[in-house]
Amino acid sequence: MNNDKKKTADYWSQNVAGSNPFSPDVYWLAVPEVQRRYQKKACANKPFPSWVEYCVKEFLGSNIPVQKMLSIGCGIGGLERHLFNLNAFQHCHAIDISPRAIEIAKQEVEQLGITSIIYSVYDVEVMDLAVNQYDAVWFNGSLHHIKELETVCNRVKRALKPGGWLFFNEYVGFNRFAFSSRQRDIIQHAFYLIPLRYRRSFVHQTTNTYQETPPIPDPTEVARTDPSEAVRSQDILPIVNKLFEVVTTNNCGGSLLQFLLSGIAGNFKLSDPQSMLILNMLFEIEDALIDAGDIQSDFVVLAARAN
Repeated sequence: MNNDKKKTADYWSQNVAGSNPFSPDVYWLAVPEVQRRYQKKACANKPFPSWVEYCVKEFLGSNIPVQKMLSIGCGIGGLERHLFNLNAFQHCHAIDISPRAIEIAKQEVEQLGITSIIYSVYDVEVMDLAVNQYDAVWFNGSLHHIKELETVCNRVKRALKPGGWLFFNEYVGFNRFAFSSRQRDIIQHAFYLIPLRYRRSFVHQTTNTYQETPPIPDPTEVARTDPSEAVRSQDILPIVNKLFEVVTTNNCGGSLLQFLLSGIAGNFKLSDPQSMLILNMLFEIEDALIDAGDIQSDFVVLAARAN
């Protein structure tokens, strides 16, 4: 494993789902109202509780449980347990480069008595996939961490059975969050519309202070902290559209909200109706600019089949 891969594996061993960076106080998608809006968009406004049910029931339908699924970049295994509860598969193989994440995932399924999910430490950028094996392959926020996109997408295409499905829920915005000047300006101006009382910071060691600017990342620092973060995110859709028959691409937004709410998400609660007014204002700004074509949707849910 090279130095960048080791740094990435170490980073995601320390920052697993549920850790502080993903807590309800600092992480945008942990705000219940934001999550509900996201899932509604992910499901194309159809009556499903999440993108996972949407993909299973809309595209796999009466074929479930399918024989075999693969989850790439599985983390601590939330997606696979969700799919298990939907009776979506007979067998599921799930892989990740983080040994700690795989260890946690294994512990979770062992405690639940689930034997149909097999977890492995595996680098899909380096190691090939078995050919013609899977009815569906899933990425949940992991494809944007892959540098060798062409290699991995071709491996996925070969790994799918005829008629098999590729599903993902992904960040597809600018590489390493190197936003256009227009998108940066919009995020900054929208941030200043948030009243000061809703900009109280929940970031570790900064509580009881107020954010003065939105924490838009420095791409150089992004690469230093996690070399895989959004490494080629803006190339995902062109490559997938070239290699697969894309059946649907559902825009989920996040182009402003991801960093407008970063570190201050805990200020927006249903118990505070005024905070919900501010949150809905931010929703409308983001929706209007995406719908007008001024900015793109940085997050999408996609369903595709091999050509």
